[in-house]
Amino acid sequence: MREETIRLGLNLPLFVAALVSLGTGTLVGMLGIWGAAAWGRPVPEWEKVGHAHASWWAVLIMIASMVLPSLQLKPWAKKLIIAGTFAGPTLWVGVLASYYEIGGPKIWRFEAITAPGSYYEIPLLGLLAGIFEFLGLLALGAVALSASGVKIPIISSKEPPPRSKYEFISDIEVPRKIFLLPTVMVIISVIIGFAITTTFKITHSPISPAALVQLHDHIALIATSAVIALLTLRILGVGEKIFNLGYRLMQIALPLLLVGLLAFTFGGFHSIVWVAPAGIYYLLLLIALSACIGFFIARGRTDPTHTPLRTALAVCFVGLAILVPVGAYIALVWDTNPNITVTYKQPAGEPYPGPYPKQYMGTAPVVGTPRGLENAHLSPGSWFHVAITWLLILILVGNQLFTGLINKPGMIYLYAVTIPMAPLFNMLGRFLAWLGIPNGIGALWFAGHPLKGFNLISLFIVALIAIYILSKKHHSE
Repeated sequence: MREETIRLGLNLPLFVAALVSLGTGTLVGMLGIWGAAAWGRPVPEWEKVGHAHASWWAVLIMIASMVLPSLQLKPWAKKLIIAGTFAGPTLWVGVLASYYEIGGPKIWRFEAITAPGSYYEIPLLGLLAGIFEFLGLLALGAVALSASGVKIPIISSKEPPPRSKYEFISDIEVPRKIFLLPTVMVIISVIIGFAITTTFKITHSPISPAALVQLHDHIALIATSAVIALLTLRILGVGEKIFNLGYRLMQIALPLLLVGLLAFTFGGFHSIVWVAPAGIYYLLLLIALSACIGFFIARGRTDPTHTPLRTALAVCFVGLAILVPVGAYIALVWDTNPNITVTYKQPAGEPYPGPYPKQYMGTAPVVGTPRGLENAHLSPGSWFHVAITWLLILILVGNQLFTGLINKPGMIYLYAVTIPMAPLFNMLGRFLAWLGIPNGIGALWFAGHPLKGFNLISLFIVALIAIYILSKKHHSE
């Protein structure tokens, strides 16, 4: 019988893999923004896709790094998982860039009989991109299923393997059950994503209905966000009743969200059918925000957090509490039809994909338009999830890492300021630009980007230093 809980910690190599993936996604995104701003260059679709996918993959890898130390996996399986997460996202983006920028030899191509003018092709680079993506997803899937309590015979061990010298462990346990439903949702999302690629991308035809993209990304992103909120509740030490309430909200919201998006995408129902279930998920975010402020903490339990880190978490959840309703507003006012998406179709009523990239070539907000609001909803909303995950890791193992190993405890307080400030300036810049404030986007460009770069690069250096110190200690013993 499987254990019902799993202890949280940190696997440093997997954390480094997450930072590499995040760095790849961040670099691609910044190239898009600065290229559009400096030279008026339309942002290629592969840059948007690569930026979003690699960045959110990084969030999933960071969650995996928190549970990997306690998983009963064979040592070689752990090594393959780490290798897969290193190679998958980064090489996928690299091959994707090569395919769209320089093309590649076509190993299979023929005209689509049912769609005159369209054609099927499998370029060599496209095939390689699919392989790398599948490799990364396979590694993450193995971690997610194992964390959920599913025993995979080939890679599972009967007894816990010796802990790697590059792992930290905390005394905080989380129920395995919180991972199962989100894992199922992400798997469904991945299947839909591959279906979109093989059905529309290969034929070079527009995605129809356009809401397939929402179906693909929203169920995965909201499922991941729900897990992060539940991890926050557990790490902050809320009472069991409140934690179970949050878990029940997730159990209700995610299946209804999937059904609602299916009804919206294929049945043509009004967008309220999926926005309403998303509202249930929003209640979970509000509970997590309340815990960050200090509510619902179990009596008699020592606060496992440093006050600055919990304050930083509160800032991040306040940001999400603002940005999530922005998405609902867009969905209820503009994205009311499955063939309309403000990303590519503006103003509504023009044939898909609308005037992009001729009129809407950048990724910065467009003044007074729903596209501007969408960028405010998506970009800082994603950054806040990265920031929350970083902060949770610092709460879990920050003392072990910065005080016990590196002897730089002041770094914890530094990150408590710089980590939430990056997405906060992103959000500020997006809204100021959308409101038409002159140079308002500068808050993102000249404050948000440097802060995010500092956080990312410095954490990468810290992780490498920690690995080096632990390696020296191991060899000296």
